[in-house]
Amino acid sequence: METLRTTFIGLGQIEVSTTNKIFRRPQEITDEALSELALSIREHGVMQAIMVRPHPQLEGKYELIFGERRFRASVLAGMMEIPATIKEASDDTAFEIQLTENLQREDVHPLNEAMGYKVILEKNETITKAELATRFGKSETYITQRIKLNDLIRESKKDFLENRMLLGHAIQMARLTSQDQREVRQHIIQRRGSYGTTTELQELIERMVTNNLSSAPFDKQDESLHRKAGACTNCLKRSGASPMLFPEVKDKEKCFDSGCFLMKCNRFLIRRTKEIVETQPEVMLLTDHSEPIEEVTSILKDHNLKSLTEYTDFLQHNSGGEKVKGLWIAGTKAGHTATVFLKKDSKPLPQNEKERTQLQIEKIKQRIDRGKELDKEKVYAKILEALEKHPSQKKGFNKKLMPSEEIMLWYIVLDKASYQLTNTLRKNCGLNKEDPEKLYQQLSKMKPEDKAFLLRKVMLDQYGGNLPESNKGYIIHKIAADYKDIEITTYEKEQIEIQKLREERAKERIKQLHHHKE
Repeated sequence: METLRTTFIGLGQIEVSTTNKIFRRPQEITDEALSELALSIREHGVMQAIMVRPHPQLEGKYELIFGERRFRASVLAGMMEIPATIKEASDDTAFEIQLTENLQREDVHPLNEAMGYKVILEKNETITKAELATRFGKSETYITQRIKLNDLIRESKKDFLENRMLLGHAIQMARLTSQDQREVRQHIIQRRGSYGTTTELQELIERMVTNNLSSAPFDKQDESLHRKAGACTNCLKRSGASPMLFPEVKDKEKCFDSGCFLMKCNRFLIRRTKEIVETQPEVMLLTDHSEPIEEVTSILKDHNLKSLTEYTDFLQHNSGGEKVKGLWIAGTKAGHTATVFLKKDSKPLPQNEKERTQLQIEKIKQRIDRGKELDKEKVYAKILEALEKHPSQKKGFNKKLMPSEEIMLWYIVLDKASYQLTNTLRKNCGLNKEDPEKLYQQLSKMKPEDKAFLLRKVMLDQYGGNLPESNKGYIIHKIAADYKDIEITTYEKEQIEIQKLREERAKERIKQLHHHKE
């Protein structure tokens, strides 16, 4: 058994370890906070020895294990030395002693206590919370709740350290996600200014954050809705899965992660809406005047479907209308199925079972076809997105015009033609504009004379007109000149003669007006 020796050590020989800050708030070791202890030490000396170990790096020095307040108060009191127990200890052993001593202090702040327990678990992954509870003489619930305090956001920790919240408040806040903590705290600051009683905070969290898993539309065991979070049944943010963290919560199906709950609800709703649209057209889509989430709205728009609105199209009680099954896609009941009754003036559904079945089959087939169209649209959208980011969209891309791009060039020319001219071009150039694959092949095999004919016809069809000084007018003028057999000079001379006569008449008229004026 190791024999410890206690002796007096000069204060200048002692260095405070870096881990001491885990257990002390800065305000606890200010001169003002230590003044009373310093006065006692000046009069009576240090009544209980501190503990140190030989400094692992500095020869002739010691590193403080515990007793920081006594050490700093002795310095403040002007003492030269202090009684100290010297222990040969490794880094881990020294820290273990430091933890045990500090965590058993009556005045240790719960946040410092929380950090200490966390460090123990991080340094020794084999130790359990139950073993930690036994070591420090605490309950496992106590240890679990203290460790959870480490999850307080920075603003909440500051509130706790500055006594704006009690331990009960801190435990309730620490059980929430960072986002939920911020929203609850912001609500408190804006609406109430203080956390109130722990019961009032609990009621606020109940209203703002918690959700009842018992009434959730999705399966609590479904891991696919949120891979990272997993199934609700195993989630530690479910009150029933972590009873030591939520000992006062009687309902074991409470979810304390509003963001995760909403995400699962939305993902389930999207998945269920798709299933019904694609395979169960007999199930109506219901709203209560609320707008569905964007993804669900998009599904309805893609399939050209309309939802039924409560009171306008259906009622939840029987008033003589037809009974149908529906899925709520908006409002507080979104994701849940229900039996509702169509309004009396609604278009009646086929009463014959055979007709109903046939109608469902036809709708399913239609939606299969529409699904294929949507798949192609989605692939095409991804292609366009990739092209927009492609290096070819930047100046300096050194690849020459590809054959497929040249085909696109001729398609653009063809596409500019008017409807009437398009029919002429089809016949003369053998182009089938109705079949994309055939048109591509035909454009790729066009003879030079066909290309010239196509360009020349579209040029005059779309770019003729009365704008000779425009860009297109100038180019058309140059083309006409290049033909060599168009008498542009003659046209210009004839027009100059006409211009001269016109100007002479105008000048004569001006002269007459001046004479009349005089």
